[in-house]
This record gives sequence, structure tokens and C-alpha cells, in this order.
Amino acid sequence: MSSTYKFINEHFQQQFDFNINEITYTKIVDYMYIQKDSSSLAVTRILFGVAMLFDIPDERGGAIMDERWGDPLTCHFPLIPFIRAVSMPYMALVYAAMWLGALGIMLGYKYRLTASMFTISYWYLFLIEKSFWNNHSYLFGLVGLLLACTQANCYWSIDAYLDTTTRRETVPYWNYFVLKYQFFILYFMAGLKKGTAEWLTGYSVQNLSEHWVFEPFKLFLTIPQIDYIVVHWFIFVFDLTVAMWMMWSRSRHVAMVFCALFHLMNSRLFRIGMFPWVCLATMPLYYSFNWPKILIKLCKKYIRIVDGQLRRWYALVKTEKTCENEANAIDTENKCNTENKELEIDQEIKDSGMDPTDTTENSDEMISNTVETDIDESGIASKCNEMEEENKLSRTEVNVEGKDVKRNRITMYFIVFHILSQAFLPFSHFITKGFNNWTDGLYGYSWDMMVHTWDTYSVVVKVIDNERNKEFYVDPQVYAPNDRWTRHGDMVYQYARCLEKNLIDASMSRTEPVLSNNLSLYIDVWCSLNGRFTQRMFDPNVDILKAFWSLLTRTPYLMPLLDEASNWRSRLDEIRDYVRSWNNYSDVMFIADFPGYVQEKYIPPELHNVTLTVLEGMVAYEPEVTKQQGQSYRLSSGNRIDVVSGIFHKVLNIGDTPSFYMYTFFNSTDIYNNITTANISKTQPFLPIGKELIKRFTGMATFADLVIRNICRIVFVRSQCY
Repeated sequence: MSSTYKFINEHFQQQFDFNINEITYTKIVDYMYIQKDSSSLAVTRILFGVAMLFDIPDERGGAIMDERWGDPLTCHFPLIPFIRAVSMPYMALVYAAMWLGALGIMLGYKYRLTASMFTISYWYLFLIEKSFWNNHSYLFGLVGLLLACTQANCYWSIDAYLDTTTRRETVPYWNYFVLKYQFFILYFMAGLKKGTAEWLTGYSVQNLSEHWVFEPFKLFLTIPQIDYIVVHWFIFVFDLTVAMWMMWSRSRHVAMVFCALFHLMNSRLFRIGMFPWVCLATMPLYYSFNWPKILIKLCKKYIRIVDGQLRRWYALVKTEKTCENEANAIDTENKCNTENKELEIDQEIKDSGMDPTDTTENSDEMISNTVETDIDESGIASKCNEMEEENKLSRTEVNVEGKDVKRNRITMYFIVFHILSQAFLPFSHFITKGFNNWTDGLYGYSWDMMVHTWDTYSVVVKVIDNERNKEFYVDPQVYAPNDRWTRHGDMVYQYARCLEKNLIDASMSRTEPVLSNNLSLYIDVWCSLNGRFTQRMFDPNVDILKAFWSLLTRTPYLMPLLDEASNWRSRLDEIRDYVRSWNNYSDVMFIADFPGYVQEKYIPPELHNVTLTVLEGMVAYEPEVTKQQGQSYRLSSGNRIDVVSGIFHKVLNIGDTPSFYMYTFFNSTDIYNNITTANISKTQPFLPIGKELIKRFTGMATFADLVIRNICRIVFVRSQCY
């Protein structure tokens, strides 16, 4: 134990210049304020600003802001109820401020103002719409906030060029530490969140290995092996440890190669905007602080070498004979001059009567006496002046140092708060229970990237007018910006109230209202988590308008995840493979339901040879009443029945335990879809980087057009008011 402690303490002392048992808050503050070269921080600032200029029109929705924010009937999902989106013309001002802020970050111009503009606008956009949240959106907001607090504009910036007092070759180490810590949290927490049975058993991400980026692995691994070994286990170890490998100098270069390949693969696998590029841009933070200067010096050195070699080669080819003649003439002249100078020196020494051997000694004495006299006189005077200046400034320096120490300690308090909050938030879901569903927390600050794969099969929104005894259904996509709300109880609660308001307002706008104000709203969502049985997520018998929801309590209308079906997983894979082996267009859907609940389902006409098979439990099958049929059937484990396409039917769980059953079918539309997909894939380029760049620049142009038109609209409306 003592040897281990000694080893750790030795390396700790090398890093921090003090031992572990000597740790104090003051020493930590002093360490955080050690001056480091500012060039690497400047490069990070520039690259992050460039990435955000492209991110704002794309993932922030700037190029489609009129669609996202222009319809007043669209339901939005703010995190804080009283922070809501402004109307469309003014949302363009928010986007303009955010884009100009990103431009200011990139250029380092009016840095405090522009960085604050970007950060405030970004977090405002983040808070007013939860349904677009993801982990890297949260990361960009944090990086923007951290950069706004640093001195990243002191080097390679317009501010440093215009104001020389802003220019600094060094910055305190904490400027780097906060950014490096944030990306350490990104990688490490992502690894921790993958250390679950879902991920390590290979169920979180399926069939990802079919993508072309995994082609090299297919030379020695099968597709299931790639999914399990590379996608799940390797990525788990990679996320958990890559930040540590990048911090260790011995493994840094290898870790950087793997990290770069990882992010480049992600840029091809997923549509996640600028996230891979921001991560690539911040990887050099783990290298030495002056790496940009070293790189520039190396480039200049090699340029000079190449340029010199070219010039020398060119000169030799053109003037080889001339150079040789001139060189010989110069050598002869130099020899003659040297001999004449030596004769002149000997003659002077003889004329002076001095012994040549004593020349050095005597001259040294004379020089030393002269220098000592000058040092004595000038040194005393300079020391007196320095003492006088020190006496005059001593009190001022003490006051300034005291203020600096106090400011440094306060800054360190904020850094400690950030460290603790980022380590705590991913595990804070035991407090914010209202945000939990089958998984913990909102998908935004948990760093559980790719851990949960959702497949939503159907969303049924039923509205009942209690006074008029009317019942009708609403398309769940009409008023919603996306389908993320269907998997979160808090957003279901917000959607229900937004839908109620829209329906009542639409009814009241008519000459004769068709609805009363006494409505009930029921939502039935069927989805699958990580390849499990498809089951309902919310209780379809609960009126959401009358339901209770609180941030600090569990959502009461959330149905539990049927974990008792976990032992079916390997069996489901076998059945799925067997059914799909029938032909290229056969498939299967697995359903689970609770005792006493009814599933009403419509089978589209394009599905043929549909069969319902009960795997476990007891159900009653009731087809829609027609001239041909109207009878109900009781089915138990192992029973199956043919299902007619183009009509509704009901499946009732009449047992005391959850029931599990499956539909097998032949999908005729897959034939056309596969042919179309094959034709499209032939025309698409293998690596469409050029196409993506054109798309991004087109999006930026569309974004600029929308901003200008909406600002002109605001100006025009304002001018009409005066």
C-alpha cells in the first residue's frame, strides 16, 4: 500500500508541484492560475465558431424557422412554463443574434458581447422546446457558455489586433481545464451509461453494422459479431477510457487516431449535425498548449527548406561556371587581405614596445577595472531608484494582489460548482421523477447516447366531448413539431392542454360551436424499447386533461415496462430470423399487453397472409362485425388465427397475467420500396461530402433570406405604427 501511495504521490507531485498531503484550496487556485500558452485556446474558439455558423441554420432550425415557429397552432414543449417562444417575426431576431454571436466568437470581435449574445440566444432556444433536445445540443450550449467566460479572444482575434492591451501570449490554466473537463465528462459519462445489461448484451443498437463504414470489419467478422463486439463492447470501452488515453502523453497519439476515426464514422452513420466536427475540433486541447505555434514553425521551416532547395537548384543550373570563377577570385582576394592585416598588426606591436605575450593580460586588467567602476556607479544608482519605486508602489501592489486573489478564489468557486453539477446532473433523475419514463430523465443532459432505441408503432389520440357525447380522433402529427412528445409523460401532459386549447378555439371561431368546453382526452402510444415486445406506454383509460403531473413525482399514467418478457429476447430473435427467411418481404411484430386491456388495431390492405399467434397468456380475438363474420375467438398459448386485412379487430387480454402474441405478415409495399431504394442507392455517391457542403451552404443562404425578410417585416410593421 505504501509503495502504491508513493508511486501516486510521486506522479502527483510532478504534475502539481506539491504532494497529496499538502493539498489546500489556495494551492489548487494557484495551480489553476498557472499561465499557459493561449494559441490552442484561440484555435478552439475559431473552430467552434465556424461549426456553430453551420449548426444554426441546420439543427437549430434556422433554415426552416418559418415552419417551426410560424404556425401559432403548433404545440411547443418549454422546459419552464413561463419561458415561451415569441411570435415568428421576432424569432428571426433571436436567430440573427445567435448567428452574429457565433460569427463574433469565430472572429474574436467584441468577444464578451458576441459570446454572450450567442449563449443567451442559444439557451433561450434550448429552453423553449424540449422535443428537439439531444445530448450534443446540450453540449454546444455548455461549450458556448464556458468559452464566453474564458479569455479566448486574447490571441488570433480582431480584439487583440485592435486593442493591444487585450493581446496576451498566455492565459490561466483554468481556461483550458473547464473545456477539457467538459469533454472528459462527455466521453466518460457516455461510457458509464453504456455499462448496462441493455448495451452489453447487444440489444441497444441493432443492424448498425450493415452500414458501409464497417466494411473492413466484415473481412474477418460476421454482421452479428460486429454488432456485438465492435458496436457495443468496443464502443463501451472506448467511451469509458478514451479521454484518459488522450491525457496520457504515451498513448495520446494512438488515442487521437482512434478518436478521430470514431467521430468520422459517426458523421457517416448518424444525422447528428456538427457534433462529430466539434469533437474533432476540441481534440487538440489534450495536446501541448502551444501546438499551433509549433505547427506553424514546422511549416515555415519546411517551406524555407523546400524554397531554399529550389532556389539553390535553379541558381546552380543557370550560373554554375560563373559562380565557380567568382568564388576563386574572392578566395584569392581574401587571402591577400588576411596576410596584409597580419603584417600591419605585427608592425604596430613592435612600434608600441609591448611584449606580445603580455597584451592579453594588460588589456584584461584595464577592461576589468573600467567595467567594475561603471558597475559600481550605475548599480548603486539603479538600486536606489528601484528601492524608491518599490516604496512608492508597495501599498498599491498589496491592494491589487489582494483583489486578484479574492477574484481568483471566487472564479474557482464557480469552476468547482460546474465540476460538481456536471458530475451530478446525469444521475439526478431520482429528483426529477416527472421527466422519467421507461428510462431515466430527458434525452438531453444524461449523456446516454445511443443506449435506448425507440420504435413507435402507433399513436392514438381520442377526444370525447362529455356534454355532446361525441367521440373523435385527432392526427397526432397535426399540431406537433415531431413525435418526441409521445415518449415522455411531461410532454404528453403539455400536448393534451395545447390540443384542448386549439380544439376549443377552432370551435369558438365558428358561427355555431361544434364542441363544448368539457372535453376528455385519451392517448394510447404503442412502442418498443431496444427490440422488446411492443407495448402501450400510457394508460389509455386515463383522461390526460384531468391527470396530475409533477416534476418531483412519478408520472401516474405511465404504464410499467414489461421486464418479465426479457427472457423472451433470444427466442424473439430466432422467430424473427425464421419469419424473414420465408421471403424478402415477410416480417413479424411482437405485442405485449396488460390484463384487462384491449387493443383495437387496423390491418392495412397492403399486408397479406396476416396471422395472429399467442406466445403466452390468454386473449380474445374479436374481428370487426361484417356480413361474413362477427364471432369472437378465445386463444391461449400456441393458438393462432388468420386476420383479415382492411378492417379493424380487437384483442382483449382476458387472463390474469400479461399476454404476449405476434403478427406475421407479407408486406406487398416492400417490393416497390426495395426496388426504389436499390435504384436510389445506385445513383447516390459513396461519400457525398460535396453534396453535404452544398446543402449546408444552401441552408445558410435560406437562413439569411428568412432573417432579412422577417427583419424587414418587423421594420415595416413598426413604421406603420408611427
